[in-house]
Amino acid sequence: MDVEYINPFLSGTLEVLNTMATFQPVPGKPYVKKNDLASGDVSGIIGITGDAVGSLAISFSESCICNIVGRMLGETFSSINHDVLDAVGELTNMISGVSRTQLEKKGMTVFAAIPSVVFGSNHTITHILKSPSIVIPFTSPNGPFFVDVCIRTANEPEKRSSSYGVVNKPTLPGGKTPPNASAPVPTPSVPQPESQEPLDRLEMMKKKLSEALKARNAMQNELAEKPFMEMARRKLFKKNIPLLDIRIKRLKLDITTTEMLQKMTPDELENPQIVKDYQHYDSKETRK
Repeated sequence: MDVEYINPFLSGTLEVLNTMATFQPVPGKPYVKKNDLASGDVSGIIGITGDAVGSLAISFSESCICNIVGRMLGETFSSINHDVLDAVGELTNMISGVSRTQLEKKGMTVFAAIPSVVFGSNHTITHILKSPSIVIPFTSPNGPFFVDVCIRTANEPEKRSSSYGVVNKPTLPGGKTPPNASAPVPTPSVPQPESQEPLDRLEMMKKKLSEALKARNAMQNELAEKPFMEMARRKLFKKNIPLLDIRIKRLKLDITTTEMLQKMTPDELENPQIVKDYQHYDSKETRK
């Protein structure tokens, strides 16, 4: 575990929660965790590859995550449901993104997998690296949460590898309503992005795009229809709409790229050809 990776994830967590939920937790003293037991009731996990390899997990207590998601969505949540679980995945993804941006400023190239969510009493987190992780505890008036990082500098073979995974036990089954937080959900681990079929991944991105558009449009409509909206809610919407716009643009680009790649043959992918047009000239004669 490389200690230099701790600060980006610490500051990334604070930045995302403050921006998305006007939530300002207090970080505690980091410590080494030598077992797989999660410290919270629900955890988001995401794999990291590139110049650094490992994984990031964020474990929330039930009261803490319900408060955070309530601030994000302008609603009240008394227990963990699918809206809360979806938000955990999105928060994990955003914290990973901000943290990776800070690592890139140090000259590193770092990528992330699709986050998965683990839910249930006494659930476990198995990091990619079979080594102790560093945990940063956070406190808030609504309960604690924990950022669990296990990352190190990748060696050359690992940088070339295209397959990393995070094993999660138990994982929330798709399409089912989660039980009470005290009851674990024993299911197989979520497949990693590399194992997904292209069409499945494309459909998933389209679904996420539809959800992001729906959320963004709902906020814009409410702002337009309620000129005397509560100030705190108005500020929250004005913070979240630009973030959703960025996500929408990124998803549209990813969808376009995926659709384009699906139309290419294996030979075209292996041997890309540059098609010449009026901007390309073979000799001075062709310019006349």
